[in-house]
Amino acid sequence: MRIIVIRARTLAAVAVGLVVCLCVGVLAVQYFGGARMTAGQLEKHPIYSVDTQEAKVALGINCAWDNADIPKLISVLEQYNVKATFFVVGDWCDKYPESVKALYDAGHEIGSHSDTHADMAKLDEAGIVRELEDSADKIEAITGRRPNLFRPPSGSYSSEMIAIVEREGFYPIQWDCDSIDYKDPTAAQMQERILKKLRNGSIMLFHSGAANTPDALPQIIEAVRAKGYVFVPVSQLIYTGSYTVDYEGRQHVANE
Repeated sequence: MRIIVIRARTLAAVAVGLVVCLCVGVLAVQYFGGARMTAGQLEKHPIYSVDTQEAKVALGINCAWDNADIPKLISVLEQYNVKATFFVVGDWCDKYPESVKALYDAGHEIGSHSDTHADMAKLDEAGIVRELEDSADKIEAITGRRPNLFRPPSGSYSSEMIAIVEREGFYPIQWDCDSIDYKDPTAAQMQERILKKLRNGSIMLFHSGAANTPDALPQIIEAVRAKGYVFVPVSQLIYTGSYTVDYEGRQHVANE
């Protein structure tokens, strides 16, 4: 009878291998678990920025709070001839339809920021569709134009949510330059944060109703332009044909 002897060194190697496999499995569940990935399915990301050789950037402003600063925001942007993209919540449209109309009439782009400012990553498919469609209905009723840009509240998303957003005809938009204006930083602090990460294809995040944003925008716009960048609405920055979005959220033209 043949006796097989397994040495301690071999056992240790096998044990280490099992631990490595277990750790990889746990990390995979943590990374892909929120998106509930299935075999052959690629994780989907929203658009944080755009891969472009042109020195173009976009100014995105979320509207979910009050509307007191909308006239001043319109005035500042008009003074600098900047067209921004305003992502408005459906409930905000209900409260301030005149502000939505004023933004649109001033030539700014209107996108959806959901209907009720819900955490989109926690909604089921029906809830996601309802948030998209109800907000789009309200925007279209005021402006006569249905939006196709969507910025999820608080930047919260899942891979499935992005797939549903795209299926419903929207481009999911995030940002790579955050002013954190909701924390009431100074104009200089906001400018520093924006310029630190600014590059071709960047998308910025500001909010209406933030205390210092209207006064900070002039110097930020001037500083961005001093670096050679041109402001365009989000729809003129992103690729609307066949595209891919990498793990950093940077949008690329799809390889033909």
